[in-house]
Amino acid sequence: MKFTAPISRFEGSEVFWTSIIIIPDEIYQKMILLSPKKRIICTINNLYTFHCAMIPKNPFHYIMLSKEKIVALKLNINVEISIEINPDKSQYGIDISEEFQEVLDSDENGKILFEKLTPGKQRSLIYLMNKTKNVTLKIEKSFVILEHLKRNKGTLDLELLNEDFRNYRNQQKI
Repeated sequence: MKFTAPISRFEGSEVFWTSIIIIPDEIYQKMILLSPKKRIICTINNLYTFHCAMIPKNPFHYIMLSKEKIVALKLNINVEISIEINPDKSQYGIDISEEFQEVLDSDENGKILFEKLTPGKQRSLIYLMNKTKNVTLKIEKSFVILEHLKRNKGTLDLELLNEDFRNYRNQQKI
């Protein structure tokens, strides 16, 4: 579904991460039937496509834009842009890297624990992996994540996970 809308901000906000696109109600009502979990794929100006959510804020729904997206597309507040949204049919609501998927597929116990996490926690871990550019580092981080979940009986603790990453890197230096 296509529509045009200006980039907006919440009233009184000065920071980039509150940049939003308000979804017209008629578009939202049609999209929620196609994507009841509110996960969508958004394309801006036929140039930039990303996974996101339709977020409620009474009386409307919106798509949040990060500072990186605003800067990368050279967008400005109150400027009308072209938006296309489609249901997100991916398993996790975000593309998963080949490396992380391979590690998940190779560790049955780790994968079971990963699958038991909430969808938001799964997306957070996948996002963390997708930000990593180095293939070797992606594989190493994937193993650390699954070992973290196994050691903590399926509980994700981001502080401990960051400590696990540091400990792993320190062990590799020895």
